[in-house]
Amino acid sequence: MNRTCRTILGKAGHVLAATILLMSPSTAGSADNVSIRHLVQGKKVIPVTCRIGHWEITDIKLPDLVVMNRQKNPVTIERVDVIGRVSGVETVRLHISGKPLSEAIAETAGMLNKQQLPLPAIQLSFGNAAFPEGALSENGTAAEGQSILLPLSRIAYIHHVGRMKIDGVEINVTVNAGGDRTVASFPVQLTSYEVKGKYLFPVTGDVQMAFLPLSYIHHRASASQEFAMDLVGANQKGAASFTDISSPNPRTLSDYSIWGRDVLAIGDGVVREIGDKFPETRMNDPAKFAQPEYVQSLLKELVTQIGWTNAVAGNYVLIDHENGEFSMYCHLQEGSLRVKPGDKVKKGMPIARVGNTGNSGAPHLHFQLMDSPNFFTANGLPVMFENVPAQVMIEEFPVQGNALSFSDSIFSTVPSDAAFRAP
Repeated sequence: MNRTCRTILGKAGHVLAATILLMSPSTAGSADNVSIRHLVQGKKVIPVTCRIGHWEITDIKLPDLVVMNRQKNPVTIERVDVIGRVSGVETVRLHISGKPLSEAIAETAGMLNKQQLPLPAIQLSFGNAAFPEGALSENGTAAEGQSILLPLSRIAYIHHVGRMKIDGVEINVTVNAGGDRTVASFPVQLTSYEVKGKYLFPVTGDVQMAFLPLSYIHHRASASQEFAMDLVGANQKGAASFTDISSPNPRTLSDYSIWGRDVLAIGDGVVREIGDKFPETRMNDPAKFAQPEYVQSLLKELVTQIGWTNAVAGNYVLIDHENGEFSMYCHLQEGSLRVKPGDKVKKGMPIARVGNTGNSGAPHLHFQLMDSPNFFTANGLPVMFENVPAQVMIEEFPVQGNALSFSDSIFSTVPSDAAFRAP
């Protein structure tokens, strides 16, 4: 349906998740023959958290790591253990080895070694990556000075339900150096995050919030888009179901109920950047833009003419809320932007209209919050809204959360009452 700025790596891969409660704490040694670091500079590992009744849900996307051999003998990575703790007590353990681990290492290293993708495409997927010099190992064995990339974000995640949140994560890498097995431990600093601004939802009316943060096959697999969402229409007039995003057999953009809807600034701020050069006339035929091959060919053509951001995000607006948070509104209608860089905007102010530009499979608004204005290298941030409470996720129980999630899609009618608008 929607393909907003999807991850560049082709396969979803082998996805592993486990929750093991009340395991005995384990001990792990250290290895002086290898060094481990984050692949991404300035990486923030931000859990999605939600309290439903008395239960705390913690969901953590694991970071990608670089393991470097610092000794003369080659070293082989045999397994990776991911340990989640609550108040120092081991509560979750993921064991990754064998085919899922070897295939992920080989696929990612092969793609990077062959330089199949330009830097912006790699950054869309990984973020502000600091790749080691020289070729990455493609078989899990590193010679002296060689590195192995562990793309853990592609093969594992932590999802825990308990009376308390996961508050500590450690990654233990078992390496074999000539038959001598040792364990290198890497503590992962978790960054708890609650949105700073008091924001309004960027559209009003009947809406489906799709590809929310727990959808690992879409936005969550990318960097700045980790907590992004796609907003499409719901309760479409003439449709067979309230879940349909268009009237039956759509022929024009106006057959999609979200197309042309006002896009609102979620909060006060200053417009930092816009893109308004993507021709929506190239994306106005459902028979064409529903085909990924057509869209990818068009993006390849336009990226040299209008730049990577405007091509991939389509027409867009980027707002600095002057609190370390930056909101981005993508796939906007051609000719609909009402702001320019330097303009001050007020909460609830219309800034554009929903369109169908950029890497899109149907008219929708792609929205995301970031910790910097760089679409390619920023950390994505979870976001909540004053007029869309966490209660829309599950109505039967009291709910608190730092992101709208725990379902791939949420259907809601966002109020347009003036009480939610800026004075």
